[in-house]
Amino acid sequence: MPTIPFFDSKDCEWADMTVMVAGSVLTKITGVKYKASKEKKLLHAAGNEPISVQGGKRSYDGTITVLKGAIDDLNRAAIAAGGDDILDLQFDVVVTYKAKGTRALQTDTLIGVEVKDFEKGWTQGATQMEIPLPIIFLKLITE
Repeated sequence: MPTIPFFDSKDCEWADMTVMVAGSVLTKITGVKYKASKEKKLLHAAGNEPISVQGGKRSYDGTITVLKGAIDDLNRAAIAAGGDDILDLQFDVVVTYKAKGTRALQTDTLIGVEVKDFEKGWTQGATQMEIPLPIIFLKLITE
C-alpha cells in the first residue's frame, strides 16, 4: 500500500508573526497588509488574439493598522529625527512568520516605507483607537 507523505496544513496564526518598524518590534499593531503590483498589458499584433503579455513598472503599497500609542511613539521619533510627524519618516518594515511544525521561517522586508496619511478619531463606546496607516514602499524582499 502506498504511503501518503505527511504535510502540515496549519497556516500561520497572528501570534506566529512579528512586525519590526525601524528596527523595533511593533507591539501596538492590530493589522498589516501589503502588496506588490506590476503593470501588465496584452500585446496584440496580427489577428484578434493577443500574442503575449507585456510587463511594466512595479509598485508597492499596503496598510499597517496600529493603536494610538504607536502613532504617538512614531511621531516622537519623527520629531527627534528633525521632522514634523510620521509623514516625514522613511523606514523599513520586517514581517517575520515564525517556523512552526513543517512550515519554514519566512521574512518579508518592506524597503523604504513611507506613511501617506493618518487620521485619528473616536466613536462612542470605543475601548481603543485603531489607526490605519496607508503606506507605500520601494521594494518587497521575501526570504
